[in-house]
Amino acid sequence: MDARTEAPLRLKRTWSSVFETGFGARIYPYFLVFPAVVIVLGVVVYPVISGILWSFYDVTLRKLVSGDVAFVGLRNFQRVFEDPAFLQASYNTLIWVVLNVIAQLGLGLALALLLHRAIPGIGFFRSGILVPWVVPSVVAVLTWRWMYDPSVGIVNELLVRLGVIDAYHPWLGDTATSLYAVTVESIWKGTPFVMLLLLAALQLVPRSILEAASMDGAPGWRKLWYVILPQIRVSFAIAAVLTFILTVNNFNAIWLMTEGGPLNSSEILFTLAYKYGFQRFDLGMASAVATMLFIGLVIATTLYLKLMQAREGD
Repeated sequence: MDARTEAPLRLKRTWSSVFETGFGARIYPYFLVFPAVVIVLGVVVYPVISGILWSFYDVTLRKLVSGDVAFVGLRNFQRVFEDPAFLQASYNTLIWVVLNVIAQLGLGLALALLLHRAIPGIGFFRSGILVPWVVPSVVAVLTWRWMYDPSVGIVNELLVRLGVIDAYHPWLGDTATSLYAVTVESIWKGTPFVMLLLLAALQLVPRSILEAASMDGAPGWRKLWYVILPQIRVSFAIAAVLTFILTVNNFNAIWLMTEGGPLNSSEILFTLAYKYGFQRFDLGMASAVATMLFIGLVIATTLYLKLMQAREGD
């Protein structure tokens, strides 16, 4: 072995000996996770803390550049509550979240039960159901936007041929239907993810329990309510929390299909914060809305998990 290959090996053995014994062995795990911690601090923790702090300051793009940033306390929150668009966005967000969570959990559970069967070719159907979830979000949204087109969209064509409507309708351009039209796309996109979580949980349910319920003559709905759901309650809770968080943060669907319009009929808090920050360049108000969203997500998630833990304890 020549000197050129011996030197790197000697250096490698030196570093290995440092982390194998004593103090080096104790800090070695922290040494490994340190890069990940730095990234999380820079990408997640710092922006969250900065956003919360900015919600108490009068921060606009011009003042940020000039350094003329002043502390205003709760003034940004007061301005947000005085804006009629905020009340409309809050109501829309409630409707948006409730419809998405209920529909995705219900359809996801139904699909999981349907696909939890030992029949030929079931793997093909399971893979096919996952297609909406694996399609990139932008591609899915733009596809549905084309499908809703009031002139050549396939949605209108199908509904007219089926006799549901008499004429083509501008689904995304009507204040009465824009939010619900986007909700359909969001449900289509998110349901396969819920189905995947619940299907994985169903496959862990002991078959003996299901067979015992069937032998006792339990009807289908009773077996579902008293046997299956208690067995998958943890996975169901995780699916509910993740669906709630992903729905609240689903910016692409609303923005790319309607931009919150027409007349704020499909505006949600996420898109309203974006408009405050990147159209009005009022970072203080945008941070105030984002802070309220963050606090709401934390409170709702914590309460739901506490209720699930209490139910599990009972």
